[in-house]
This record gives sequence, structure tokens and C-alpha cells, in this order.
Amino acid sequence: MPPKQSAYRQSSLTFFGEDIIALQELDPNETYVPIIGLCMLMGLERTPQERRVRAHAVLGAGAKVLPVELEDGRSVPALCLRADLVPLWLVGLDASKVNDAARAKLELFQRESASVLWQANRPQGFGPEDEFVPERLNQSPAEHAYVAALAMATLARHQMLIERQLNARGLHDTPGPDPYAPAGATDDPQAELLARAVRRVALAAAERTRRNEYGGVYLGLFRQFGISSYRRTPPARLHEALEWLERWRGDLMGEPEPPPDIE
Repeated sequence: MPPKQSAYRQSSLTFFGEDIIALQELDPNETYVPIIGLCMLMGLERTPQERRVRAHAVLGAGAKVLPVELEDGRSVPALCLRADLVPLWLVGLDASKVNDAARAKLELFQRESASVLWQANRPQGFGPEDEFVPERLNQSPAEHAYVAALAMATLARHQMLIERQLNARGLHDTPGPDPYAPAGATDDPQAELLARAVRRVALAAAERTRRNEYGGVYLGLFRQFGISSYRRTPPARLHEALEWLERWRGDLMGEPEPPPDIE
């Protein structure tokens, strides 16, 4: 077996003053961006890119033909892409085919995108390391804060998506069922159990403080148990986290501590 390579490379990464998104000259007042304009800025042919957008399930769903005004004042129909999908379009480009002005910025953007996607979607138990983040023991305070902030954002995203599924099925946890009861309303029962318990604690805390307390619960999960993702949480870690959340909720609700087990 070959020796394990370091997952972190202190390469010559540059923080560009004008990144690849700025290069696209997006107008914040416009929801859709003409493909022809994006191609001109990147030095790409229009027709292959329009074909690629139409063939892509996500890009195609966010594209439509709209009137585009030309420099001579004429308005012609052209395929346009919803502005929020421009990053996805950029990730799929072959950097070797764009012009020299955009190539380095595009390559950096694609590396950054790979890093952010991994941090936001990695299952629980995997380390945070990637090209942009060193191993835990070698992280600077700024890098540690970055990993913690991404973990918080990931937990919030998972919570949001699971709550949408629960709400769509009319399953509310106020006062709600026992979080240890069998789950099954979502495609990840373990994640659902954790999300239900988090919601119960956050809402109980909010009754006292009149503030949004979800962030505090996410931070507690991360600090106490290193939980940075609801995906594939190990059963032992899940059980500990659920018990901790229920004790927290009990304290908030004024419930007495249960008696110890007697063997």
C-alpha cells in the first residue's frame, strides 16, 4: 500500500482582487444572465455552452429564453441562466479552454468550490482536511474558525432541509413526540432523530430568551461531540447527543433529573 499523502498542500494559492464571479460582471438587479455574455467574457463558443446548459438537469431547469438588448439597441431572444446557477456553470467548465485572463481565476474558484462542497456535505466522522484546510493540530486560529463556521452552516442546512420534510408531513415537535420514538418521515432516520431533538431544545430555549436559539444548539453539538454533519452520525455518538439534548431541554422546562439506574 502506498504511503498516505497529506491532504493539505500549502500551495501558491492567491487571493485575487477580482475573482471569477466579479469577472462575470453580474448585475445585482438582474435575475437572469445571457449565456452569450458569459461566453464572451470567458473566451468560449456560445453554441456548445448553450447545448451544455440545456442538457444539464439543474442548469436546464434554471434557463429560459429572454429578450436581450444588443449594443445597437436591438432586442433579440437569447438563452439566459438564472444568476444563482452561474457558479455551477463555472465549476463544470474546462479551464484549459477559457481565455488567459480567466484561467487562473477559474482554477482557483474550482478548487475553492471543491473544498466548500466537501466541507458542507461530508458525512460525520470524516476529517475536515482538504486542499485548503490542514489537519486539526496544524490549524491556525483563522482556519479553526473557518472549519467551525462551516460545521455550523452545515448543521443549519441539514436542520432546515429535514424540518421542511417534517413540516410537509405535518409532523411538529411542539410539544412533539419522544425523540427516541421510531423515525421514518425522512430518508435518513438517524438524522431525523437528531433534527427533532435539536428543534425541541431550540424552541424550548427560545420560549425563555425570545431569541432564535438554533445557533447555540448547533455550537453545542459541535463543541461537545464534534458533530459537524447529520449524515451518518455513528450510533454511539448519536445516542450521547440525544441524551445530552434531552437533559438540556429538561433543564429548560424545569423537569427534574431522572433517577440513576440501579443495577
